[in-house]
Amino acid sequence: MDRHRLQHAFEGLKAFLLSKLSREAFVFMFFMLVSATFWLLLTLNESYEMDVEVPVELTGVPPEVVLTTELPPTVQVRVRDRGTELIGYYAKDSRRQISLDFKAYDHGEMYHRVVVTHSDVQKSLQRCFDGSTNFVSIRPDTLEFYYTRGHMKRVPVTFRGHVEPAPLYYLASLRCQPDSVTVWAEQSYLDSLTEVSTVVTNINGITESVERTVALPAVRGVKLEPSEVRLVADIDVFTEKQVEVPIVGTNFPAGLSLRTFPAMATVAFRVGSKDYKRVTREQFVITATYEQLMALPDSMLTLQLRSVPEGVSQVRIQPQRVQFLIEQTEE
Repeated sequence: MDRHRLQHAFEGLKAFLLSKLSREAFVFMFFMLVSATFWLLLTLNESYEMDVEVPVELTGVPPEVVLTTELPPTVQVRVRDRGTELIGYYAKDSRRQISLDFKAYDHGEMYHRVVVTHSDVQKSLQRCFDGSTNFVSIRPDTLEFYYTRGHMKRVPVTFRGHVEPAPLYYLASLRCQPDSVTVWAEQSYLDSLTEVSTVVTNINGITESVERTVALPAVRGVKLEPSEVRLVADIDVFTEKQVEVPIVGTNFPAGLSLRTFPAMATVAFRVGSKDYKRVTREQFVITATYEQLMALPDSMLTLQLRSVPEGVSQVRIQPQRVQFLIEQTEE
């Protein structure tokens, strides 16, 4: 059954191809193809403009030379030519590039800025295109690079910006990794350089430790290695803690001592959860000198902390005032 249908379809197709209508259709399609070809040739013979990216390469750089600001990777060229010529520019060609020889611009200086003029750029581009091609624009129209021979310095990195934790959290530590970078530049620049600051970075409302890549500012004629650092912000949550701290008298004459009511004060404070066990009562000191007590108008002493450990905040003393006696002790 399938074979019979296939034979019937083949005979129908053969009859159509041999028919007058089929011959007229083929003739029409042939003339349409010829017309389209002539139209395309006439169109491509017109002048057009297009943008072409031309790679830039610096060759022959000695190993002791460090480029502190390199050439741009490409030059954007807007060209005008016939369409038949421009079609070839759509394909990338490894021979179409600006190649500059470092030796042609090196005069032996320890530090130097090299400017490749517009005319030199244009001459290099002319070797990359056909003679009939005109340049409408070249961006950039001049090229420059900086280099140095051995002028370098290691300087610390400082963070510029603001890190603000969410309420009930605090910034336990903030650091840059690495904490210093190598700088290549002109010697006079290095002599006045003491540090490198990051670009301004603000981080707000964080509730957990974060790491973020932060760039170092680019300066023309200066190379930084690395050119970016990792900002590490350690975030911790606050917790409340209380310790009992004795009230101690100092500078008392022999035979005299201080007695307060109560003898100890409660010190309440906020501390990070990581430092909760580290902070103890021995790190807080409440003292009153003999001279201070003698100058008071009554027997009430306002308590003051003389020593507070690092990392605590919102310190409160209860009670804030205590009664005291100066009593005689046995020799």
